[in-house]
Amino acid sequence: MRPSTDYLEHLARLARKVHAEASMGGSQPQPDAEFYKVLAKAADEVVQGFKSLSQRE
Repeated sequence: MRPSTDYLEHLARLARKVHAEASMGGSQPQPDAEFYKVLAKAADEVVQGFKSLSQRE
């Protein structure tokens, strides 16, 4: 079974959004609470993926 990547993809979209806002000039946009929540869940997905890979070996 492949590890889930839903939160990793969501995190990438949020990071691109923050980057796009920063490139438009003005004040530096700050990641919001949702960004950090998704970041934490994405990190959990990475950990689970590494664990599943190490169990296959």
